Amino acid sequence: MSDCLLSHNATDAHLETIVQEAAARIEATGDADGYSVAEQLNMLHELQSFPLGRFLLANKGLNGYWTHYLLTYPWWKQEKNTLPPMEHFFLEKIPTVLAVQERFQIYLKEAQQHVRNDACFASIPSGALGELLYLDFTDIKRMHLVGIDYDPNTLEQAQAMAQDKQLSHWVTLEQADAWKLTHKNTFDLISSNGLNIYEPSDERVIELYTVFYDALKPNGTLLTSFITPPPYLTDTCEWNQDAINPADLLKQHVIYRIIGGKWQCFRSTDTTRQQLQAAGFKDIRFIPDKGGMYPTVIAKKS
Repeated sequence: MSDCLLSHNATDAHLETIVQEAAARIEATGDADGYSVAEQLNMLHELQSFPLGRFLLANKGLNGYWTHYLLTYPWWKQEKNTLPPMEHFFLEKIPTVLAVQERFQIYLKEAQQHVRNDACFASIPSGALGELLYLDFTDIKRMHLVGIDYDPNTLEQAQAMAQDKQLSHWVTLEQADAWKLTHKNTFDLISSNGLNIYEPSDERVIELYTVFYDALKPNGTLLTSFITPPPYLTDTCEWNQDAINPADLLKQHVIYRIIGGKWQCFRSTDTTRQQLQAAGFKDIRFIPDKGGMYPTVIAKKS
């Protein structure tokens, strides 16, 4: 399974071993980005103080459960007023986390415009299926909601959420590799977040977009997103620096390096447009988040 599971490792390694290896890397690298070795080791210690931090250290990415936890945190944070300091910082201060939370709201707003009777929506990868299950289905009598994910544990979470939202009768779940979908002209809308940001190969990303194009009905809509390159990687950075706290951004950089996150495959708006066009999409529109870090793109199948 792990060969197709891009977002997080399926590791059996003991967390203690992983932490020891991370500490050794910190000590070997020394002071970095204005943070001393002692401060970095303290961050490593703090990351172990809450379940999300421990999962990230062990797995280097997010599964469906923790993605949903992060995305929906702004809705329930008032109920969670005793978070450990590092978890509070992670959920409320890290610039890319704020961007992905904003991206989630943009997805819901854009997908809502396509809700109608007898429509067929897919979420690939489904995660907990929140991008579909949190839509407003008032006055809708019939819809088909398809969740496709390679992680069977995530599909169980999606099923539980569908039952909780009383929408199981509309939901079909499939365990599949997104690059090997067999659906043709099936979906009115595909919502996809969390694949291209883990895939370093531009050719593989074009292949993914081509699979999505084939799976959409004529005039169907792809709703996806990507992470734009940070300023240290490009001379034409798309970030809105005025909307990003520089101290939080620097601390984010150090935390991500300690974790060894797998999600940092960056692409520009121009590159993303070219990749979507190569897959066949014609009508392509971009909606940036406030910081310009995690844009949403809406692409139509002709």
